[in-house]
Amino acid sequence: MKAMTWMTVALALHGLGCVAPQRKMDPSRPIELHTGFFDVRYTQDGEAISGVQEWLAKEPEAAPHVSRAHALLLLGSLVSAAGGLLIGVPLSQEMTGERDPLWPLAGVGAAAIAVNIPLTIWSFSSMDSAVEAHNRLIAVGGEEGATPKRAAARAERARPAAPPAPLEAFGFVFGAARATALAACEAAGHTWSEEEDGVARCSGTPTESIAGASAELAFEDDRLSAVELVVRPPEDAQGWVTSFRATEAALIRMFGKSAQRSFVIPDECKAAEQFLGCVADGRVTGSASWSPDDGPSVVLSIIGSPPPSTLRVRLTPRLPKM
Repeated sequence: MKAMTWMTVALALHGLGCVAPQRKMDPSRPIELHTGFFDVRYTQDGEAISGVQEWLAKEPEAAPHVSRAHALLLLGSLVSAAGGLLIGVPLSQEMTGERDPLWPLAGVGAAAIAVNIPLTIWSFSSMDSAVEAHNRLIAVGGEEGATPKRAAARAERARPAAPPAPLEAFGFVFGAARATALAACEAAGHTWSEEEDGVARCSGTPTESIAGASAELAFEDDRLSAVELVVRPPEDAQGWVTSFRATEAALIRMFGKSAQRSFVIPDECKAAEQFLGCVADGRVTGSASWSPDDGPSVVLSIIGSPPPSTLRVRLTPRLPKM
């Protein structure tokens, strides 16, 4: 009976541990999972994090695993509690001097408590699956990686205070002379260069609206006719996806929701180790476009070749509506 009593105490104390300060989970980064016997820890960059289950419950691919984990833990708790009550009956009878305590009930209770062990392990396994689903979405990126609540929050933050000025493109002005565009580039502290193909290049943009972007400017009759921003993401899958999301989010802040969005990521390209190669050989493709009534036409594209792979944002003036 002492063995059963210790088992009851051990399971009752399951889940209790030292409380240490934890930082909030960063939803845009992968989660590191550490498992032990009846022990699971979640970290990012080696630091313990909180809010993992709450956030994963919002992600479409992870949510079913989280729901199953919660259901299994609840079932295990109910079974364990029932087992504890069954064990308690003969123990209380023994303590009160009952001649024939109902010890078979204790055996049934111990069996019920034992059932909680596989239920708990199954629950932990379901949370493992939820974490893996989250990490796959982070590695792959794309629209499917955003939960409805995250998308709503992003849209709220992205709401522009005012529409962009007509005929303006990140600090350059369509129709302006080459000398004017050069002055705007250098006034912002960037470097201007001109190539044999007739395209002028500025190492940045006057407004710095898109992080890390340089600009290629095309002229017709010495007047600015098109601006193409070039963003070269870091040479790793996570950095590439982060750069893509930041670029698209910046465009949404300026121009609102895209009128068209189509990005293709084949199944064989969704693993992090395959993603960059698929971008380079053109298997990861797509574009998004904006057509504001009183601003330039905007197209965001993934360009894999020639290397290095880049993001391109092309702006061209639109004729005013008559």
